[in-house]
Amino acid sequence: MSECPGGCDPRHPGAAALYPLAVTPLTNAYAEPVPTAPGLTAIVTVGDEILSGHTQDTNSSLLARLAFAAGHPVAHIEVVADRPAAIIAAIHRAIEDPDITRIAVCGGIGPTPDDRTFQAVGDALGRPLELNPIAFANIAALARRMHAAGWIDRPEVSDANRRCAMVPVGATVLTNRRGMAPPLAIDIGDDRWLFVLPGIPREFATIVEEELIPRYFAGGTAPIVREVHYRSVPESEMSQPMLVLEAEFPDVTVGSYPHVERRELVIRLRGREAERVDAAVARLRSLRSDG
Repeated sequence: MSECPGGCDPRHPGAAALYPLAVTPLTNAYAEPVPTAPGLTAIVTVGDEILSGHTQDTNSSLLARLAFAAGHPVAHIEVVADRPAAIIAAIHRAIEDPDITRIAVCGGIGPTPDDRTFQAVGDALGRPLELNPIAFANIAALARRMHAAGWIDRPEVSDANRRCAMVPVGATVLTNRRGMAPPLAIDIGDDRWLFVLPGIPREFATIVEEELIPRYFAGGTAPIVREVHYRSVPESEMSQPMLVLEAEFPDVTVGSYPHVERRELVIRLRGREAERVDAAVARLRSLRSDG
């Protein structure tokens, strides 16, 4: 699943000479953060190479961590094959959940035939594809730069790379200063957004950190998280105290996480209100004081 122009690899030692672009990529993204209400996030990762185990999905964990800190925790992460029907079905599942307000579809937006995400997103939303002038201008600028560096034979945009600029109608093109594939933000109504992001981790991380989180996840409040650490306590012994917490603090999520190599058990408590989470911590310590 290539997402790099002309078959080049942005992890190549010479990639630093080409990324970022010599000129600032064009964008039609909003300059100010988009007003947001609390909601959940869904991640749809596209890639046969992830399902086969040839590639590890580090993108989802990065976005999940940052979305959680921004107050839009991830409801689910789904990995699907490079098949339009699978991508469309995953998008529909996310849209059908009214609590999900941010959907990130990751991977499959390069120039090769197995990159099918733009078409699948368009089909899922009922939007045809169009040649986006901003995406095409960025691709053309990078093609000229690559030609000057001797990476490709001609400065013109190839048919394969032109395909990367065919995106669903109405999409907002975000900045990808580390690559050619155009990341997208699509307003699907009612303060809900669908994002289409490249799968190459170097590009993905930069876009998420510089574009997505500041602009489209702003204004949220991160859940309050507290931890209680126990030494040499079998996990099974915490079952009853946790049941008590679940009954007395239904608004606080409680999880048990053993670290066998350290002979440590971590009980993690999470909620929206600091007073309630702290009260649950105090109750846990009263039930099991050796933490």
